[in-house]
Amino acid sequence: MLTAPFRDQLEAGCSGRGITDCGPYARPLASLLREHATPIRRLLSRYDGLVAAARARPFRNVLTHGEPHPGNTMLTASGWRFIDWDTVLVAPPERDLWSLDPGDGSVLDAYAAATGVTPLPDLLDLFRLQWDIKDMAYDAARFLRPHADTADDVKSWGLLSLLIRRASRLMRRLSRGAY
Repeated sequence: MLTAPFRDQLEAGCSGRGITDCGPYARPLASLLREHATPIRRLLSRYDGLVAAARARPFRNVLTHGEPHPGNTMLTASGWRFIDWDTVLVAPPERDLWSLDPGDGSVLDAYAAATGVTPLPDLLDLFRLQWDIKDMAYDAARFLRPHADTADDVKSWGLLSLLIRRASRLMRRLSRGAY
């Protein structure tokens, strides 16, 4: 649950290892990872610390959906229901809450009132970071394998580039206590 597939390839890329000329984005990726290696490593280190904090509190774990967005809800005769449970896990409640709160704390307050469990800011950060790290690692691994220049590749490269460049800003926000 608290792992990031392909993380090893992201870390290897930050060290300049594992980069071959396997497609049009491999060399630009190598350059981008080298340029942003320090903030990426800091993000991964912060993530590891937050994972340890979550694992130290297994008693807080609940059933979580994993992707609680409008596309995974359905209005039934008895009210709104979550659908598409293929990402379900027993995990800290923050796994779902981080993406639901509009930023004003209303969802977090409602959750605390309904359950008696106050969401923890560090664990909200954990799942925000996990989302970005998983996206970075997955797309970096994609461009470290043979690839072309398809429309999907162009879109993925654009998103990956933004995420990697954002790493420095994310670390500054995390150091101020705000994601």
